[in-house]
Amino acid sequence: QDSIHMLVVNGRSWKEYLNDNGFCSSYHVSYQDYDNAAYSRNNLNVQYWSDDSDYWRQVYSQLYFDSRDHLRSIQDSLLSIRDEWALDREDFARVVVAFVQDIPYEYVIPEDCKGDETAPCNGNVNMGIYSPVEFLGAMHGDCDTRTVLLYTLLKNFGYEPLILNSNEYAHSILALDVKSAGEDFEYKGRRYAYWETTNVGWLAGMLPPDMNNKDYWSVALDYEF
Repeated sequence: QDSIHMLVVNGRSWKEYLNDNGFCSSYHVSYQDYDNAAYSRNNLNVQYWSDDSDYWRQVYSQLYFDSRDHLRSIQDSLLSIRDEWALDREDFARVVVAFVQDIPYEYVIPEDCKGDETAPCNGNVNMGIYSPVEFLGAMHGDCDTRTVLLYTLLKNFGYEPLILNSNEYAHSILALDVKSAGEDFEYKGRRYAYWETTNVGWLAGMLPPDMNNKDYWSVALDYEF
């Protein structure tokens, strides 16, 4: 059978914790899209960069461009949830983020796994990240694998997300211009809430206590890069 017609089909159920509502989704990823995304990432190479943010901006933006037109199945599934529940902009953002938070966490690193990691480990992965298409096919990934998927989905849905990175914390999180009673910051005249994506239950504005120094976070990918 031609690989273009072969699909990875994933079904997911997850909870949006602010309103304690449960959701289900089914979507597919074609083998051809998956293989093309992996090939592109494996051949991704940043030749020149001015600093760490510029380096990751180039990596993340390439992964975004490679995947943005190949997420229709999951997007249609999420949009059907939005329409069925009549979700507004803020409610829908929480559902999308919660969908990704619920996916199992695994390290993704460019070198060999040592065997003493605190979570399952995927080693020898170029750039130490999976593309959004690969992530949706395999359903496991680390922090910036998640933020790039969320950035791509939310941007496709008409939001203006940011990816924030921290060298000090060796971590990546999402930022979005949604209401928050917690931690936020001003960017281009709007308030953006920090949003942790690696575990369930984190709402907009909740920064992990051991990562709450705002001076250590910087924008790695702007919504209008």
